[in-house]
Amino acid sequence: MNIDLTQIILAVIALISAIITGFVIPLIKSKLNTQQLDALKAAAKIAVYAAEQIHVPEDWAKKKEDARKYLAELGYDVDSVAVDAAIEAAVKELKIILAGKNQSQPPLAS
Repeated sequence: MNIDLTQIILAVIALISAIITGFVIPLIKSKLNTQQLDALKAAAKIAVYAAEQIHVPEDWAKKKEDARKYLAELGYDVDSVAVDAAIEAAVKELKIILAGKNQSQPPLAS
């Protein structure tokens, strides 16, 4: 009695291919997107901190313009929602840091 395993082997290969296509490839893509998002956050933070050092506090429009220019030089699409959100998040983070430093410093003695 001869058993032909060809059909079973083909079915197993098809199942493995479906698993790789359905789960492994999207997992790899999501990790790349996470890494790209982390890189964008870091770049936005550098851009915002640098703009804060260069411009007077009231010149927020010029600061944002400079941050966008820096990110554009790095190859980011500055018209995207993600870039704008990363800049705003970095600004918020900087404001929290600066507020914390101002509260922790004792008042100057007269």
